[in-house]
Amino acid sequence: MSRKRARELAVQFLFQMQLRKEEHTGLMEDFLEDYPMQEEDMRFFRENIEGTVQNLREIDALISGKLKNWTLDRIPGVDLAVLRNAIYEIMYRDDIPIKVSINEAVDLAKKFSDVDSGVFVNGILGNIVREHDMQ
Repeated sequence: MSRKRARELAVQFLFQMQLRKEEHTGLMEDFLEDYPMQEEDMRFFRENIEGTVQNLREIDALISGKLKNWTLDRIPGVDLAVLRNAIYEIMYRDDIPIKVSINEAVDLAKKFSDVDSGVFVNGILGNIVREHDMQ
């Protein structure tokens, strides 16, 4: 497996967590039984989930601050999961280049949602990066 696949699974997990409205700890073991990973990928997956959940308020505030005439609950669930994971990586992980996080997020949005979602995700992430002068 790779970080790319672990990131994809993290987005799927975040989406599932949001749909079921359950704590991540209760869902994680069942999810991992269905999607076994190598140790390194598992670590990356868990770090992304834990980090996203721990910083969810700040992450959602960043997203909300970029929405015009929209609210978080209007964003399609897949797009929201992609954004949350990508913003966690951009804001809290120094080991991943910002461009990689953005490109991966856009690809995931296109894969699991549609082309317009890729444009939407790219726009939100680009605005956040520019606003925080992280380019």
